[in-house]
Amino acid sequence: MATGRNPSGGISQRKSGPPANPFKSYNFYVEVGGIVVGGFTTVEGLQSKIEVKSLRQGGVNDLEYKLGGQVTYVDLVLKAGITALDPMWLWYQAALNGKIKRQNGSIYLLNDEGNPTVSWNFYNAWPIEWQGPNLDAGQNLVASQSFTLAHEGIKKNSGSGG
Repeated sequence: MATGRNPSGGISQRKSGPPANPFKSYNFYVEVGGIVVGGFTTVEGLQSKIEVKSLRQGGVNDLEYKLGGQVTYVDLVLKAGITALDPMWLWYQAALNGKIKRQNGSIYLLNDEGNPTVSWNFYNAWPIEWQGPNLDAGQNLVASQSFTLAHEGIKKNSGSGG
């Protein structure tokens, strides 16, 4: 038996088919400004937090009210191997030159057949940091880089993501 939210806001039990298997975290792609920007090895920072404000009433020592405050978002960090065609570098280079172009983007999680299932849209993002590869002639690793994106929010979409 699966659980879900009922219209009154509580959690209800519903009968359905077998539970869906969770999606694999390695099967995803990233799109910025409507263009797939590369095969990233990791995406970090899919996180938000609601500030909690405490409120106490004078004379009532055993009760503390918890109120919601501002929402904050963690910067996204995208890591990928270095290739000759690099739209993320061009976007970062423009920001370095004072031409900050804010763009919306999406991170699509794929199912085993390669179809988008869940996506996270991020808004008004722009690159704020680049980290290049660690070069070491004694290693046999792919040269990788990372880009950190500041943004103004994330929204999760379920269903057919793209």
